[in-house]
Amino acid sequence: MTIITYILYLKASIWITFWVGHSLYKNGRYFLIEAFDNKEIADAVNRLLLIGFYLVNIAYMLLVLRAEYAITNTAQIIETVCSKVGMIVSVLAAMHFFNLLVFTFIRWYRAQRVQHPFLEKMIKIFS
Repeated sequence: MTIITYILYLKASIWITFWVGHSLYKNGRYFLIEAFDNKEIADAVNRLLLIGFYLVNIAYMLLVLRAEYAITNTAQIIETVCSKVGMIVSVLAAMHFFNLLVFTFIRWYRAQRVQHPFLEKMIKIFS
């Protein structure tokens, strides 16, 4: 039963991670182009974010794989898979909102033409 739980958990978590990553990659491009005002930089950052997204989530997925108790029936399989997939979805959501927050600040700084040393240095590096 534990092996079945692991297989179901990994299949669901991997599918959700790649589906969310692909959706963010495809739809986030336009947001990044606006934030960086440069298509090449936005595409490069988008690819780097996607790779980082996959690495962090797959690592977390593997770290929480172990079941805390013996799984002996179908109800426990469902409960364990739902609990663990729920944790993965929470991590995905937290990463998504963190990224949105960072890029919102970048857009705000660019719109305000605020001279911030760190931001200006990052813009020069990526320009």
